Formats: sequence, structure tokens, C-alpha cells
Amino acid sequence: MRAIFYRYLILEMVKPFFVGLLGFIVFMISEMMFVLVDHVVSRGVDLISVAKIIVYRIPAFSVIAIPVAILFAVINSVTKLESNFEITSMRILGFRFYHIVLPFVSVSIFMTFLNFFLNENIVPLTMKISEDIIKEKIIRNSISFIQSDVFFKMPDGKIVIVRSVDKINKVLQNVVISDVRVGNFSRIITSKRGYIQGLSIVLEDGFLVDLSKDGFVKSQVKFEKLIIPFNLSFDDIIKELRNPWEMSYSELKRELDNRERFGWRDNFLKTQLYLKFSLPLSCVVVVILSLPLAVMFANRGKFMGLLISVFLIFIYYSLFSFFVALGKNNLLNPFLAAFGGNFVMLFSGLFLIYWVER
Repeated sequence: MRAIFYRYLILEMVKPFFVGLLGFIVFMISEMMFVLVDHVVSRGVDLISVAKIIVYRIPAFSVIAIPVAILFAVINSVTKLESNFEITSMRILGFRFYHIVLPFVSVSIFMTFLNFFLNENIVPLTMKISEDIIKEKIIRNSISFIQSDVFFKMPDGKIVIVRSVDKINKVLQNVVISDVRVGNFSRIITSKRGYIQGLSIVLEDGFLVDLSKDGFVKSQVKFEKLIIPFNLSFDDIIKELRNPWEMSYSELKRELDNRERFGWRDNFLKTQLYLKFSLPLSCVVVVILSLPLAVMFANRGKFMGLLISVFLIFIYYSLFSFFVALGKNNLLNPFLAAFGGNFVMLFSGLFLIYWVER
């Protein structure tokens, strides 16, 4: 009997899950279209390229949309069941609240593994194709091709990192260039500002530091102006531009280790590394939070279920955005920045489950 009960609850989730998944992906596509339409008008990007960019980004959209779809499915299926007095009948028959929670949590665990698989294996490939199209069709036509918090590696081993870009004044801010092929030492060049001049970076007001193998400073020279040629074509540069979405966990971890080896503590990249796990795990967390809320307000009608869904989606993304912003700006430990939203929702959900069960 219990197996039939679990199967029935899971089947009730299927339709609202796909409705929520499709709806949120369409929402994200429409939001992206506002940006791409400007490129179509101002830079003459063809519509076929725009369509390819969007299609190849759907797996990345799905990683974000799956927790939302689960939340939407749980709220709406439980609201429907409770409004028909089915959950009340189940509890009269002796089913405890955790029996109702179990099938939803089981589905969310399965979706967590699926989400992690997508994020680790599919998203980096499709995002790379999408980004290659953007680099070819959009960045190629831009005056400045370097973006904030995006790095690229030159064929000669240099790694260029730009913390932020003032696109209005065309100024690069907080530039770091690491070079591991300088004799027996590593060299780090830091600059407060710079700009692109042809196929060179012109740096101003910075330091050139040589490090020993043990990480100690061997020499340090301050410069007012330094010109560093790329020694490669524009095509090679845009191929090397990468962002965290284009990398798997192992690639991201390797890049982070390389930066830390040169003394560059990149909280943004470390937060992105932990997000590889926190985003999939949010599939379970949203179930634990949404189930008791759905039961508590189900007798107020389906409209209330929809309202709770919208409210929780807003809370979910607000929390993630807030904590990630704190981590990116070095105001919070990267682990807490990535998992902080999950922790808040998890403890709130466990408290509500205890409240409902009591």
C-alpha cells in the first residue's frame, strides 16, 4: 500500500514539474533576448547565430530551472492533494508527515544527481559553443573584448585576469598577469589600471614581482607604464577567453589552484566552484521548505499555492544572489557564500516540518 501511495504522489508531480521547467526556461530565454536584440540591431548579428546562442544555453538554464520546477511541482501537487482532502485522509489512515515528505525528497535527490551531471558534463560543452559564437559574432566586433572576472591563457603561458572593466572609459581595473616561464622563478605583474592598444595591454601604476620556488619575493619593481604584447592573433585571444560556466569542476579547481599558487585569492572563482555542488543540492532543500508551506496554506485554494510558489522562487534567488554577492566582494567565506542560501532554507524547512508534524 505504501508503494502505491508513493507512486501516486510522484506522478502528481510530473505535470507541474515540466510546466515549471518549461515556463522558467522560457522566462530566462526572454530575459536574454533583451540583451541579444541590442546586438542584432547595433552590431548586425544574424538571427541564426542568436538562435544558436540560446539553444546551446538551454542546458545551463536547466541547471538553474530544475530547482524552481521542483519547487513549483511540490507546491502545486500538494496544494491540489490537500484541497481534495487526500493528504488529510492519508494522515487519518496513519501516514505521518515524513511519509508524505519521503517520495518528494526521493525525486529531488534523483534530480540533484541529474543536475550535477548536467552541470559537470553537458553545460561546459554547450556553454563553450555558445560563448564561441558570442566571441565570434559579438566580441569580435567590440572595441574591448576583455570582460570582468573572465581570464584567458596565452600560448606562452601567461594568464591574464581582469577584475573589472569600465566600458564607458574603456579602462581595465585591477589587472593581474602571471608568468611561470621566467627563468627559475614565477613572475606576477599587478596594475591598478590599464587599457587595450592594438594587440597589447598597456598597464599603468603597478608592480612587477619575481617569486622564488618557495613563494618568497626575489625582486620587486614599481612601474608607471608597461606595455605587454599578446604575441598572438585576435582569433587566438577570443578562443582563450573563458568563464566558470565553461569549465567542469576539475578544470575550475585546477585554475583556482594555479591562481592561489601565485598568491591570487579569487573568492569569486572559489564561490563558483562551490556552486557546482550547492545548485544541484538546492533541489532537495526547496522540497524540504516548500512541502510544509504547501500543507499549511493548501486549504486556501490553488491561487494561494501559485502565490507561495512565486514567493519562494523570489526568496530562493534573492538568497543565492545575496550570498554570492557577499562572497564575490570578499565579505563572506566562499563556502558560506555558495551554501548560505541553502542553509537558510534548509533550517527554515526543518523547523516548519517540525511545526506541522507537532
